[in-house]
Amino acid sequence: MAVSSELVHRGYSFVCLSCGHGWEAEFAIRLATDDYGRLHATYYVDERRVPSPLSDARCPACESRHIRILRPGRVDSARVRRED
Repeated sequence: MAVSSELVHRGYSFVCLSCGHGWEAEFAIRLATDDYGRLHATYYVDERRVPSPLSDARCPACESRHIRILRPGRVDSARVRRED
Protein backbone atom coordinates (compact mmCIF):
# COMPACT_ATOMS: atom_id res chain seq x y z
CA MET A 1 0.00 0.00 0.00
CA ALA A 2 1.33 3.43 -0.95
CA VAL A 3 1.95 5.89 1.86
CA SER A 4 2.18 8.78 -0.57
CA SER A 5 2.08 9.26 -4.33
CA GLU A 6 2.32 11.98 -6.92
CA LEU A 7 1.90 12.17 -10.68
CA VAL A 8 4.69 13.80 -12.69
CA HIS A 9 5.23 14.19 -16.43
CA ARG A 10 8.58 13.57 -18.10
CA GLY A 11 9.66 13.64 -21.71
CA TYR A 12 12.50 11.62 -23.16
CA SER A 13 14.28 11.57 -26.51
CA PHE A 14 15.41 8.26 -27.96
CA VAL A 15 17.86 7.41 -30.75
CA CYS A 16 18.34 3.89 -32.08
CA LEU A 17 22.03 3.16 -32.46
CA SER A 18 21.24 0.32 -34.88
CA CYS A 19 19.12 2.08 -37.52
CA GLY A 20 19.39 5.79 -36.61
CA HIS A 21 15.66 6.29 -35.99
CA GLY A 22 14.92 9.06 -33.46
CA TRP A 23 11.74 9.80 -31.54
CA GLU A 24 10.42 11.56 -28.46
CA ALA A 25 7.81 10.42 -25.96
CA GLU A 26 6.01 11.97 -23.01
CA PHE A 27 5.24 9.81 -19.97
CA ALA A 28 2.97 10.30 -16.98
CA ILE A 29 4.77 8.72 -14.03
CA ARG A 30 3.04 7.77 -10.80
CA LEU A 31 5.69 7.98 -8.06
CA ALA A 32 4.62 6.16 -4.91
CA THR A 33 6.41 5.58 -1.61
CA ASP A 34 5.50 2.39 0.24
CA ASP A 35 5.33 1.72 3.99
CA TYR A 36 9.08 1.00 4.05
CA GLY A 37 10.09 4.22 2.31
CA ARG A 38 10.83 2.57 -1.05
CA LEU A 39 10.00 4.56 -4.18
CA HIS A 40 8.02 2.85 -6.95
CA ALA A 41 7.47 4.36 -10.40
CA THR A 42 4.66 3.32 -12.75
CA TYR A 43 4.76 4.70 -16.30
CA TYR A 44 1.76 5.62 -18.48
CA VAL A 45 1.32 6.80 -22.07
CA ASP A 46 -2.18 7.96 -23.07
CA GLU A 47 -3.50 6.59 -19.74
CA ARG A 48 -2.18 3.11 -20.62
CA ARG A 49 0.41 1.46 -18.36
CA VAL A 50 3.70 0.83 -20.18
CA PRO A 51 7.13 -0.56 -19.20
CA SER A 52 9.74 1.91 -18.00
CA PRO A 53 11.46 3.51 -20.98
CA LEU A 54 14.67 3.57 -18.95
CA SER A 55 14.86 -0.21 -18.66
CA ASP A 56 12.84 -1.55 -21.60
CA ALA A 57 13.30 0.86 -24.53
CA ARG A 58 12.89 -0.67 -27.98
CA CYS A 59 13.11 1.01 -31.39
CA PRO A 60 9.67 1.23 -33.05
CA ALA A 61 11.34 1.07 -36.49
CA CYS A 62 13.62 -1.98 -36.15
CA GLU A 63 12.86 -3.43 -32.66
CA SER A 64 16.50 -3.03 -31.56
CA ARG A 65 17.24 -2.54 -27.88
CA HIS A 66 20.46 -0.65 -28.68
CA ILE A 67 18.96 2.73 -27.69
CA ARG A 68 20.41 5.97 -26.41
CA ILE A 69 18.11 7.95 -24.12
CA LEU A 70 18.55 11.72 -24.01
CA ARG A 71 16.94 14.82 -22.55
CA PRO A 72 13.82 16.00 -24.39
CA GLY A 73 14.48 17.95 -27.58
CA ARG A 74 17.81 16.28 -28.36
CA VAL A 75 16.77 13.84 -31.12
CA ASP A 76 17.96 15.94 -34.09
CA SER A 77 21.41 16.54 -32.61
CA ALA A 78 21.96 12.86 -31.79
CA ARG A 79 20.83 11.05 -34.93
CA VAL A 80 23.32 8.75 -36.59
CA ARG A 81 24.94 10.54 -39.51
CA ARG A 82 24.94 8.64 -42.78
CA GLU A 83 27.56 8.98 -45.50
CA ASP A 84 26.16 9.96 -48.94
